[in-house]
Amino acid sequence: MGGVKVGLAIGGSSTTGAAGVEADVKTFAAFGVHSAVVITTIASQNTKGVQQVFPLPFQVVAQQIDSVFSDMKVEGVKVGLVGNERNARIIFEELKRRRVGNVVFDPVMSAQSDGSLLVDEETVEGMRRIAGISKAVTPNAFEAEKLTGVKVKSIRDAEKAAEILKSGGAEAVVVKGVRVGRMVFDVMLHYELLIAGRRVVPGGTHGGGCCFSSALAACLINGLGVEDSFEETEKFMDSLIGKRIRIGRGIKAVNPLHDVEDSERWKVIQNLKQAVEEIENCREFSSLIPEVGTNIVYAIPKAKGVGDVAGVVGRIRNAMGKPKSLGRVEFGASSHLARAVLKMMEFEPSRRAAVNVKLSEGVIKKIKRMGLVVSSYERGKQPSEVKRKEGMTIPWGVEFAVRKKGKIPDAVYHEGEFGKEPSLIIFGKDAVSVARIAVKLPKG
Repeated sequence: MGGVKVGLAIGGSSTTGAAGVEADVKTFAAFGVHSAVVITTIASQNTKGVQQVFPLPFQVVAQQIDSVFSDMKVEGVKVGLVGNERNARIIFEELKRRRVGNVVFDPVMSAQSDGSLLVDEETVEGMRRIAGISKAVTPNAFEAEKLTGVKVKSIRDAEKAAEILKSGGAEAVVVKGVRVGRMVFDVMLHYELLIAGRRVVPGGTHGGGCCFSSALAACLINGLGVEDSFEETEKFMDSLIGKRIRIGRGIKAVNPLHDVEDSERWKVIQNLKQAVEEIENCREFSSLIPEVGTNIVYAIPKAKGVGDVAGVVGRIRNAMGKPKSLGRVEFGASSHLARAVLKMMEFEPSRRAAVNVKLSEGVIKKIKRMGLVVSSYERGKQPSEVKRKEGMTIPWGVEFAVRKKGKIPDAVYHEGEFGKEPSLIIFGKDAVSVARIAVKLPKG
């Protein structure tokens, strides 16, 4: 995805470590986003309830905001508990003045653990102003009622409340936790209505609302559209809810970092999707696609097998003079190229991505002029025991090329043999970087 993306979490600090900005920081990290923080409120809280809430002076909140924006390029903001009307006002004024995009506002008003109200009516009015400059607003059913006056008891009620918030300036609204029988629904209104549902789970989800909104913000920061961000957030929440943890004697809590590998897989898929898009947008790349097709793959750190390497199902083909992926980006979609990356990672763990292209003299010259290290192998020299095993030729060839060069090559090629066309593989740290090298190669 290129470079460190910075998001800002504005909200309360919870002593549980599972809600508020603590949850936001973990969630941003799960999506590969660095989180700066602005504390509005200190909440003495545990899994049984809220014991005391102490809003910080608005001057302190304003100074924190200025400290962040005067130094960092903030690509999105999640706003949670504001604390009081003065803090709501300063947050609104600062974000509006700075014309911040990708603002996701979670209008926190009560604690799930005991239902205690954390804001007064003046603060609610200030929260409506923040909602009006937000990319997305994510109230639960109770908060939606407080903001709009619509009692949310059904999906239709949620849609009505969302329409009111959109009329106030919000681009998209997600009304969370709409209870209908044994099901609970999240209802999003953007250009169209999207609904996601799951069965009610006993035992609570402390921090769930915070994680939902910060996940949505992280997806927007990572360049996804609103609808795609909603869908990715729902998948993320399904995973969190299914793996809740007990950290105290009250309700269970969600843990955004419950599975670091899951977050790494998400980042790999998003990077790979961007890489495929860049290849598809380069019409001339079609002349670099070999007869067997092109694939581009990206492995998670410490990948152990083909299932840890994502690729394009069906590969990328030449479709009427334009490169076109035939299927989804998925783990386990590639076999041969995935094994090439796994073998390269044995020598250099950071070389986790690869793309194969048609070999030509011009391609080799261009790669060398780019300052990249090139090595090669001869398929005909592979030992008979390697040749007999399906899928072992390329890993053998990669190892041969590394040892032949005496250093880690950026590209490895072979000139083919009977029934096998020549091919070149470019290796790199991520899928986007190898795609950007590939699209610069000579065409035709």
